[in-house]
Amino acid sequence: MDIIKEIIVEAYEPLRKQLSRMPAALDEGLGKIARHIQMGDQYIGLVGDTVVSTMRIRLVGSVGVVSRVAVRQSFRGRRIGSMLIDYAENLMTHLNVSAIEVEIYGAVEEQIEFYTKMGYEETGRLDRFGEEIVVMQKSLVESEMEPED
Repeated sequence: MDIIKEIIVEAYEPLRKQLSRMPAALDEGLGKIARHIQMGDQYIGLVGDTVVSTMRIRLVGSVGVVSRVAVRQSFRGRRIGSMLIDYAENLMTHLNVSAIEVEIYGAVEEQIEFYTKMGYEETGRLDRFGEEIVVMQKSLVESEMEPED
């Protein structure tokens, strides 16, 4: 739990300068992280035997929701974040989930660019405690091809 909290703090701390309030991820206690571990929706990424990343996945109806994606600063640029999202998509595909959704801070352009490159599209924007949140989604259901003439 401590390692997960440490990774989240390290990854989200720089966002504080771009946001009007402290990210909820930084305010989360070890008890809540422990509950997510027990529920089986908190995942970690390893390089060797070192924990370098974390994310949370949960189901909301037929949609998989990915949150709290965080990678240690010293391991960024190695596609670890992309591998986490790929893993989430693969897991959700096997659970017959129709789409994956992420909510990210509108003020953090790097996050929007990351998910856009991963094939996510903006589906809406909302205000959460005075902070603009961008909702992005990716369909996991292949669309049927139109018949050829």
